[in-house]
Amino acid sequence: MLTAKENLLETLKPGGHPDRFVNQYQPYVPIMTDPVYRFTRGNRVKGTVTKDIFGTEIVWPEDQFAAMPHVTADNKVCPDITEWRKYVKVPDLRAQCTDWKDALEKAASVDRNEQLVLGFMGTGIFEELHFLMGFEDTLMNMLMEPEDMAELIEAIAEYRFTYAQLLCENLKPDIILSHDDWGAKHSLFFSPDVWREMFKPHYKKMYDMIHSYGILVMHHADSFMEPIVTELPEISIDIWQGVIPQNDIVKMGNELQGKMGLMGGIDAAIVDREDATEEEIRASVHAACEKYRNVPGFIPSLTYGLSGSIFPHVDPIIADEIDRCSKEMF
Repeated sequence: MLTAKENLLETLKPGGHPDRFVNQYQPYVPIMTDPVYRFTRGNRVKGTVTKDIFGTEIVWPEDQFAAMPHVTADNKVCPDITEWRKYVKVPDLRAQCTDWKDALEKAASVDRNEQLVLGFMGTGIFEELHFLMGFEDTLMNMLMEPEDMAELIEAIAEYRFTYAQLLCENLKPDIILSHDDWGAKHSLFFSPDVWREMFKPHYKKMYDMIHSYGILVMHHADSFMEPIVTELPEISIDIWQGVIPQNDIVKMGNELQGKMGLMGGIDAAIVDREDATEEEIRASVHAACEKYRNVPGFIPSLTYGLSGSIFPHVDPIIADEIDRCSKEMF
């Protein structure tokens, strides 16, 4: 029997021979104690309203699963894109993030023959834009003030590049999970040409750099990305995590031919409910495994950007049903 790590690598290899489904995040050990994570996201505490390092208001109500940006006309960090340098102060990550002791100890405790050490980077380039100015302004400014937006995007991209570089130099993970949602359930937020012009070059630069360290790239986007999916391997994405079933996963698998892993396929809206029964959850997971079993690089998973479900009873059932499907289908 292959180790979890070996099975993942076989799944990602064109023509590989995994001996079972990769079971969601089972092959990875996330390290969430590095100094960059603590500096950029350590303010997120349940039951509080805080500001992040750029000045965006972050709210996390007691009854909610996660923190979210709260951007209004009165509190937006960047109210005028033509004067973005006046409002947006990009933090110096190298100066602020120097204590790696705890993260390195946690990474050293991982048996890397069995699992992969995973570095984490939340809030991608597009996401940081709407954190700074709100969603409507972000999309309108891309249309009305493309030159100023391109300058701000470059500044954020360099900040993200430094983030990734610090992880590569210090933590030395096996894989980095980088977030940036580029679409809703049924469409991209912008045209493929806008993505190619404004975002693709920056991600290629960053992900190529990560690859230069021998580190895999997992990109989270729980969104519709069919129109650009064949271009994702071009920017060194090894796994697209968050593949919602509103994408035609079978078609994408045929187009990609194993060039990139497709992790997702289990619709959280159906299974991750307080009233979801075990029978419903198992039926949905089984249907996804059956439908996508022959898709090269398919990894059954909820589409969230880290492991776990909102309702605690759901995830253990999903994991158990994936194991059952492996016994049945491999």
